[in-house]
Amino acid sequence: MRITCLGATRTVTGSCFQVDMNGRDCLLVDCGLFQGGKQTEQRNYATGSYRVPDLKAILITHAHMDHSGLVPRLVKQGYRGPVYATEATCDLLRILWLDAAHIQEMEAEWQTRKNKRRGRRQVEPLYETRDAEASARLLKPAQLETEFKPLPAVRARYVQAGHILGSASLHLTLSDGEGEHRVGFSGDLGRPGQLIVADPERLPPLDTLFMETTYGGRRHKSLEDSRSELLGVIKAAYRDQGKVIIPAFAVERTQEIIYHLARAHESGDLPADMPVYLDSPLAIKATEVFNRHPELYDQEARQVLYQGHNPLDLPSLRCTSTSAESQAINEETGPAVIIAGSGMANAGRIKHHLKHHLWRPNCHVVIVGFQAEGTLGRRLVEGAKKVNILGEEVVVKSQVHTIGGFSAHADQEELLAWLAPQAHPGLNVHLVHGEENSSLTFQQVAESRFPQARFDVPRWKEVIALTPAPALEAAPPVIPDLSARVLRLRQRLIEMEKRLAAGQGLAGESAVAALERAVAQGESMLG
Repeated sequence: MRITCLGATRTVTGSCFQVDMNGRDCLLVDCGLFQGGKQTEQRNYATGSYRVPDLKAILITHAHMDHSGLVPRLVKQGYRGPVYATEATCDLLRILWLDAAHIQEMEAEWQTRKNKRRGRRQVEPLYETRDAEASARLLKPAQLETEFKPLPAVRARYVQAGHILGSASLHLTLSDGEGEHRVGFSGDLGRPGQLIVADPERLPPLDTLFMETTYGGRRHKSLEDSRSELLGVIKAAYRDQGKVIIPAFAVERTQEIIYHLARAHESGDLPADMPVYLDSPLAIKATEVFNRHPELYDQEARQVLYQGHNPLDLPSLRCTSTSAESQAINEETGPAVIIAGSGMANAGRIKHHLKHHLWRPNCHVVIVGFQAEGTLGRRLVEGAKKVNILGEEVVVKSQVHTIGGFSAHADQEELLAWLAPQAHPGLNVHLVHGEENSSLTFQQVAESRFPQARFDVPRWKEVIALTPAPALEAAPPVIPDLSARVLRLRQRLIEMEKRLAAGQGLAGESAVAALERAVAQGESMLG
């Protein structure tokens, strides 16, 4: 048994770990895009090491492109096996992959036209819409805390990671003729107390752990301080009649920003006549997925729902789906908040908004997520005075703000707190999904904090051999979150009652009766 690190080693993107059971059959944990400079992104085309003919299963931890965006490429090359993920992740992947395929096709077409003028060859898209559609047909939803077998010798279990909607850490039990080896993959870990999604949970006992270190070398601002800073920027832009441009990931970060702005609107802290544009078809669709999965919300968001409100309901929000609507935003005068993808400002509609506004002194750019090396967002964070956008040099006169407290990634102390109850003597911890300095910094701190465990920072394509281990103490039984299921049932009942009130059906009374019977049965089971 061995694991090959195919991505997210001494870098943040391209997360992928190949689990090889017998030299023939293998599976992948995550299959993400490399993002950043041209040299880094070229790895997306060199997928021979992924061993598509031997690949029997792909297990995705969550629906961010650096963890899932390369699956359609492997499908294009012939992969036809299952792709496991939580139900919410599956819902998000169906729209993410189609959006990514559209971007790949558009960029390849643009580059091909450019190359023809220079006498160069045609550019092949990484994958196409038909590959994304074929990938979606391979999705197999898996429940949190429910064991399944992706291979005969592999038992798998997803555990809440608290990063984005549907995100999960992964626990694998690998078996051969000599024994078992328990391997954990943290995936991306969220922050305790983060908005909307539940807190991350610990994994069952482990022999080996692959742990993310995106922010292994720093601490975040508090969420309340970050919210105050964002509102301060918005008020300054409103006063100066400028735009607030927020490059935001379509999944989680966008919804979290909308959540904050909705609460600010309720409290009167958001200028009522300042429009907020959600200029991302992908983010609009992702927000619809959020609304379909209230059972995954944290307690605060659930309480808002129990009070009869949608936590993502912002009266001043304007969703712009078409290109014409997007272009019209930049023709409007006056202040506005513009939320657009991509989150690292390296693709999508955000590039057009930055091109139109970066040179304006009354414009504010708010960075709310991690920016990989080589991306436009990273250059802005590092203070570039000029940037090239869509083939045109643009001077940077706008104010650039980095607000780290909105990050969906745990910081150093939060990572250490998550690791603490799992760091038993002999545990091997491989620190991944972090830039080299971040991972090495976290290694030093973790070695001091947990001398009983062994830490290292693997390199790209490094192979890690696994040996069977003695049995560890069994994990405590997991109590299912029945309140989440009750909340989802309640939401469905509310929807039925609305239809009844609108004269669209007469099922409200029977629905109430069915719910009352279910409650009575549950009470009798509890004694």
